[in-house]
Order: sequence, then C-alpha cells, then structure tokens
Amino acid sequence: MPVYKYLAKDSSGDKVSGMVEAATEQAAASILLRKEYSIVSLKAQSQANYFGLFGSIFDRISLNDKVTFTTQLSVMLSSGLRLPQALEILYLQAKMSSLKKLLQEVQRSVESGSSLSVSLSKFPTVFDKTYVALLQAGEASGNLDKVMLRLSDNLEKERELKGKIKGALVYPAIISIAMIGVFVIIMVFVIPKLTQMYTSLNVELPFPTKIMIGISDFMVKRWWVVIMISAGAVFSFGKYQKTTAGKYMLAHISAKLPIFGKLATESQMAEFTRTLSLLLTSGVAIVESLDIVAGAASSPIIRDSLKKASGMVEKGLPLSEALRRDKNFPELVYQMSTVGEETGKMDEVFSKVSRYYEMEVDRIVKNLTTAMEPLIMLGLGAMVGLLIISIITPIYKLTSSF
Repeated sequence: MPVYKYLAKDSSGDKVSGMVEAATEQAAASILLRKEYSIVSLKAQSQANYFGLFGSIFDRISLNDKVTFTTQLSVMLSSGLRLPQALEILYLQAKMSSLKKLLQEVQRSVESGSSLSVSLSKFPTVFDKTYVALLQAGEASGNLDKVMLRLSDNLEKERELKGKIKGALVYPAIISIAMIGVFVIIMVFVIPKLTQMYTSLNVELPFPTKIMIGISDFMVKRWWVVIMISAGAVFSFGKYQKTTAGKYMLAHISAKLPIFGKLATESQMAEFTRTLSLLLTSGVAIVESLDIVAGAASSPIIRDSLKKASGMVEKGLPLSEALRRDKNFPELVYQMSTVGEETGKMDEVFSKVSRYYEMEVDRIVKNLTTAMEPLIMLGLGAMVGLLIISIITPIYKLTSSF
C-alpha cells in the first residue's frame, strides 16, 4: 500500500508531520481529516526504499524490546486506551531509533485501517507467527487486551528462561577461554625459551616434548596461518550451522551432551507446552496451534515431530497418541495430554506441564556449576599432565644425569 508523508496542523494549531499509509492520496487525506488535522502538504513516498531501510533496522530489536512493547501496550489497552493512542504514546516514549521507526510504521498502518496483527505481521523478524496468531485470536474474540496480557506474561517467561540458560553457559565459557589463553601463552612465550635451553644442553627429548615444540614453533613463526585457520573455522562453522544439515547435526549433538543435553530437552519442552497452552487458551484450534508451535520451535527435530503430530491430529488421532508415537516427547508430555483430553482442560494441563519443565530447567541451572566441576577438573588435569610430561620430564632427566 502506498505511503504518504504529510505536514499538517492539529486542532491546537501546532505543526505535526509523519507518514500515513493509504490506498490513494484522497484516502490518506481522509485519515488525516478524521484526526482533525489541517493538511499543509501531502506527498507520496518511495515505498520500496522505505521498507528496505526498515528491513535492516528491525533485525536489531531484541527480545527485551518486544517484552517491553507488549507489556506496555497490554496495560494501556486494559486501561481503556484506544489502540492508535496507545501506539502514539509508545512511539513518543521509545528511545531506540529502530523501535521508534517500527512503532511509527505500525501506528500509520493501524490508522490506515489495518488490524494490529496485520500491521505487525509485516515484520516477521521481530513478531513471529505465534505472536501474530495470538493477536488475530484476540481481535476475533474481542479480547485483544486480555490476549496481550497473556502474551506479555509468556514473553516474560521466555526471556527469563533464556536468561537462565545463557547464565548457565557463562561459567564453562569463561573456564574454556581461560584454558585456551593459558595454552597460547605457554606455546608462545614459555616453550620457545625452554627449547633454547634444551638445544644448548643437547639433551634427548621425549616424543611428547617434540610435539609441543613443533606446535610452539608453528604458532610463533606461522602465527598468521593460525589466525587464518581459526577465523576460517569460525566462519565455516557459522555458515554450516545455518544450513539444514548443520541445524539437524547440532540439534542431535546438543541432545546427547552430558548435562547440557538434558537442559536443552527440558527447555524445549517448556517452550513447546507453554506456547501451546497460550494458543489454546486464546481460542486457536489444536491443529493450527500445533502448526504455529512447530514453526516457532528452536529445534528442527522438535519442529518435525510437531508437524507429524499435527498431521496425525488433523486425520482424527488424539494428540496424546500422536505424541506417544514420537520418541522425542517425554512420557510426561503425552500422559498429561491424555489427562487434558479426558478433562477437556488441555490448555490448563499444558500450562502446568510448562511450569514443571521451567522448574526443572531452573534446578538444572542451579546445579550446573556443581555438575561441571568434575569435567573442568578433568580438563585442567589433562593440561597439567601434558605439561608435566612434555616440559618437566626433560628437566628431570637432565638433573638426574648429574
């Protein structure tokens, strides 16, 4: 739809400017007149360039920004504020240029007659299918404010869960980086000096020491090759993990890792059950809910399983039976779905299941430091042992010969 830039005066005589989306210039003028604006100028804008600019900007909007936007908008709508007014207030309050421009575009679309769900669906990198589907359900039932409140709570839980998982990864990441740093320092600064000493004394070196000296010599004299190989490996891995094969491989590996595999599984189940519960509560049909949850799933394995379950349910199979036939769903999930089908309270049952898995994730995260200590000690022990064999052994032989 065409976009028009306007300059006008409001009822107080103050100058206002902005963008309005309408099918024709006359329609754009009508929208402004309904707002009691006196039009000074109205010009059509290049829509292709306009949206091209937004495409690169909107990708930078974070989950925190989306949570804040949803929470504030839900509170305003619940307080009886009209949607265009609420969007205008959010636009005036926004500090980030990316969020400010997004809100300006959404406000313009809503004022042009589009629904909030349609306006937000133009930016799929920010508002996914689950978000848009929930808004559509709220608009259809006339309970947009209540749906927004539930959506705000859901996003808050999602942010909290992701924050816990990221926090759990900080400790092992720091230890790993520290170990790599120590290894590089030893290879670049310590080994070359010991090599000079061994050479001057003409001592016979054990095989592990020769390997360490070779690695050190390569890192010192061919440092640029090391950097290129490291950068190439990081770049290649980043590209590969974005491919279909890479996503499946990483999903399989992460599911089998000690400690982290269980954490990944529990977090995926919490995400699946929480989102499905929210969709069902908002009145979205079970098959459509499963399709939406599948599209939003972070794991390609879970995504495929949900698509299969959706197909089975569409053919008349109960959800519990569809989940039971897939090994990727824990026994608790399909057993509780059976309870939901028998009681007719599927949304409440899945909400309770999601809370259970969220508590499990919280427990794993709290125990992660303790659980990781043996693995970290093994890694440090292996490094110390390698250093002893490679560096200390020749010195011991040298002192023993005197």
